[in-house]
Amino acid sequence: MGCPHTCIFCNQKKIAGCFEEPTAEYINKTVYSYLESFDDASKAYVELAFYGGSFTGISESVQEELLLAAANLKKGKTIDGIRLSTRPDYINSRIISRLKKYGVNTVELGVQSLDNEVLISSQRGHSIGDVEEAVELLKNSAIQVGIQLMPGLPQDSVEKMLRTTQRVIELKPNFVRIYPTVVIKETQLAKQFDEGLFEPWSLETAVEISAIMFIMFSKAGIPVIRLGLQATENLVIGKDLLAGPYHPAFGELVKARVFRKQIEYLLAEVSLQLNNSKFFLFCNRHDISQVKGQKQTNFLYFQDKYDLKLVIQPRDDLNSGSIALEIENNKLPVLTRREFLNNYRIY
Repeated sequence: MGCPHTCIFCNQKKIAGCFEEPTAEYINKTVYSYLESFDDASKAYVELAFYGGSFTGISESVQEELLLAAANLKKGKTIDGIRLSTRPDYINSRIISRLKKYGVNTVELGVQSLDNEVLISSQRGHSIGDVEEAVELLKNSAIQVGIQLMPGLPQDSVEKMLRTTQRVIELKPNFVRIYPTVVIKETQLAKQFDEGLFEPWSLETAVEISAIMFIMFSKAGIPVIRLGLQATENLVIGKDLLAGPYHPAFGELVKARVFRKQIEYLLAEVSLQLNNSKFFLFCNRHDISQVKGQKQTNFLYFQDKYDLKLVIQPRDDLNSGSIALEIENNKLPVLTRREFLNNYRIY
């Protein structure tokens, strides 16, 4: 249904990949259709989410119709939770009363940045104060709060995004999503890109900054539940996507980069023992693809940078996120993810 405000980067229908306006009947049909594909819905936490626009910015009558349909499904235990996404300036006490009335559990706020220059250049139309007020109102109402961030918007920089990350941590949301800025067709940002007025971040920069953000949020105990835009049929170069750091496995690239930093931290601890020794690096078997990196990128990185003879193997006694080294049959202490987070320095 779209949003009453159009930001410089946004073409909601192309991002959402959906052109059908929902009704109460459509909601019921969709929910039951999806439930049929579950092996055992009784064992799952089932949530209905309203995405693709600023839900609390559409007409109140339509909000009431859709929320009532969702609330009835929740009351009948067909679903367990209701969430929606909206803008920070489309949250106030009256709106929250409506959300509480219909049993909304979670609200995700499209914050994108907490830098004034970036907000103005991106034509966001809301202030930092709007974000702070919305988060406080939602938390005081016992509604879970998610914050969505977009590194790489016009006038953004590495330093600005890291300051934004720290300010978001101070707001203590329940979770965050990180969507590096890409250029979508038929947006004002696309026009700026065509005119040479905007240059998106490279994939390498986006992965590196997102990895540091992931580390900062993880250290603060704030889950990052999504990294990169959801893949759709048209979200590829040559269709709706014009440019920018999009990758269908962006989250895996970021998590592999976090492991790279964790391994480097561990290697720095044993730098005196390198000397062309043969290293065995151990991790939980579920982490092994991220430790190696996509197409062996981490393995090749350490081989080239340190000239290491590195062998990566699973070890069943290691928890996810933990790594351990063995040098010439000398077993070194395990480095857990928490120990890494507690000791890693951004600057």
